[in-house]
Parts: sequence; structure tokens; C-alpha cells
Amino acid sequence: MSFRELLEKGQIAEFPAMQLALGAIKGRIDRITVASLGTGGSKEEFPLVEILGTPTTFRIKVLEDSPEYLDWLNSALLCAGFVEPIGLTATARRLAEYEDLILGVDTNILYASILGEHLLDEFSRIHVRPYKESINWILLVIPGVVMKELENAANMKKGGRLSHAGRRGYRALQEITTLKRTEGYQGLSVLVVGPTNPEQLHLSPDGLTIVNADSMIRDQFKSFLRGIDFRKGVFFLTMDKTNASLAAAEGLSSLRIQYPPRLRKGQELTMPSEESILLARLVYELAVEFGTVRVTWEDHGPHHIDLEGGWIWKSMEHWEAWQLLASALDPGFHKALNRYVDGSFDARRFVKEWQKLAEILSE
Repeated sequence: MSFRELLEKGQIAEFPAMQLALGAIKGRIDRITVASLGTGGSKEEFPLVEILGTPTTFRIKVLEDSPEYLDWLNSALLCAGFVEPIGLTATARRLAEYEDLILGVDTNILYASILGEHLLDEFSRIHVRPYKESINWILLVIPGVVMKELENAANMKKGGRLSHAGRRGYRALQEITTLKRTEGYQGLSVLVVGPTNPEQLHLSPDGLTIVNADSMIRDQFKSFLRGIDFRKGVFFLTMDKTNASLAAAEGLSSLRIQYPPRLRKGQELTMPSEESILLARLVYELAVEFGTVRVTWEDHGPHHIDLEGGWIWKSMEHWEAWQLLASALDPGFHKALNRYVDGSFDARRFVKEWQKLAEILSE
């Protein structure tokens, strides 16, 4: 069966269809390039990364040199699990000393998918010592002000489309819904505490940020803790150095999750050990971070597909399903793809089975 019904201009690109197509391309082609397309209708390409190696153990070569874009690229790779926070294993071991955990989280923890993509996986890799129990349950506490920050971000648009901040806000909301539905780590619960619009909340003059948000986030977490009888295994997680220091000064056990090292042009990254990252996941995170990306390769001429991560009518259902929009593809895209895939392969049936499995796991 042709991929034409699953990947066509103007249609939603289902995650499994993207993975099948990208895997088929990478299985035949040495290198794939992913570029960011200019905003405001511009089609100027800004090459981001080159994907090398096999479809399952691929490497990434950094092509960008703009400091801002390098930060965005690092953010996308962090959400995809291709780069890891500094000291991740040590942080996980510190938390795993307790059977039961209450984790208060700062907004940046959700932006970076630290729980869903890093910590929970790391817990499963820790070899528990004979005299230690494994983690029994985790209560993830999200202060209401964090939700307000994400709401403000998700409402940010530029030219009718989600801005960079808007896409990141929705991606963080996607992280929360994924954590709520996850079966990957038993005993995980998510709880939002405190008002999302407290009386003392004040916005900056431009209306984009909340004044004193960090202190309000800590106050809401401390207020929750005062109402329960639980003292051991309580931590406040943040990626902000100052917020971590202030939390510690206020009596909280704070853990700062450190960002990965800065990227540089020409740097080649290998997939972290014990990780299995899908090509579609990498491209998904790049499309969310940069808005629209162009995936290109050479085979008897250039081929490409453009994928959008924040189109105008995108809903939360699209985010929860990890969907992108195929906004453009070259005339020879399907002909080239059909050369890589056995004609007897039923791609649509595979997508249906994938969706059925996702429904079972979410129950």
C-alpha cells in the first residue's frame, strides 16, 4: 500500500506513519537533513541537524551556529531524550533512597520533559541494593501558578500561529497529560495544588510573565505540605539555580536539575546508552520547537517533506496524539518512498494497530 493516504500535503501526519516513513528513508539513505523554515511565510531554510547512521542507532551532527537556535535545539533534544541533564543518575539515586516520594515541580521541569523522558526511565535502571526497597509511589505536585504560567505561554501567538513560547507551553501541557495517563511507571499520581489565579498574582507590564512567580510557586508547595503528615522523601525540583537556593533557604529539600552542556556547530551526538529513540520522536520535538521543519534527503535528486508543529487549528487532542501537519512535500516524495517500502506492506493497518494499542495503554 502507498503512503499517499497517510502522508499528503495539508493532512495530519500520524506519529506511526511518520516513524514508518522516516525509518524507511533512513534505511536506504546515508544522511537526512532537518532544517528550520523561516517564519512569517518565508521558505528560507536554516539547517539544524544531519541524521547519520542506522534508523535505530542514529547519530546527530549539529549544523546550526546561532546561539538562540542552539538553545532551541538543545531544548528539543532534551525533550526527545537524545541529550540528558547533567548529573541525572546521581539525582535519580538521591530520590530513589526513599520508597515514597512527593515531588513539587517548577515550570521549567515540565518544559524540559524531565519526569516523563528522563527521571522515570532512570529510576527503572537503578539496581536496588539488597537492603533498600524500590520506589513504591510518587506524588507529583504541580503548583497552580505553574499551570497559570503554562496557560499564559500557550496563549501566545504570532501571525495567527502559536509563537515559540506558545508551542512550548502546549508541549508542557502535553507532558502533564502524558504523565497522568502513563502506565510506564506504576504508582505515579499528578496533583495540582493552590489557585491558578491567586489574588496576589500580578503580570508584568507586557502581560507575558508573572511577577514573583518563583516565590508563589514555592509558597503553594509549602502550603500543601503543611496540610499533610509526610516529611521524608519530599523534594522541590527546579532547573533554576536561584530558585533552588531560595527553596533550600526556606527549608525545602531542593534539587536542581542541570541543563545539558551547550551545543556547538559541527558537534556529533550519539544516542545515550540504554536508550531507543524513534526518528519520528526526534523530528516531532524539532517541529514543536522550531515551528516548521523540512526533512530532506538526496536520491536521484532532492526530496523533502515539511512538517508543522503548531498550525493554526491545532487542538489539545493533536498534542496528546503526537501529531504534526504535513504542510508540503516534493512531487517525487511518494515515488521515492515507495521504492524503499515493500508494496505488500499495509501502512494503514499498522497505524490502526498502533492507535488501538495507545487506547489500551491509556485506560
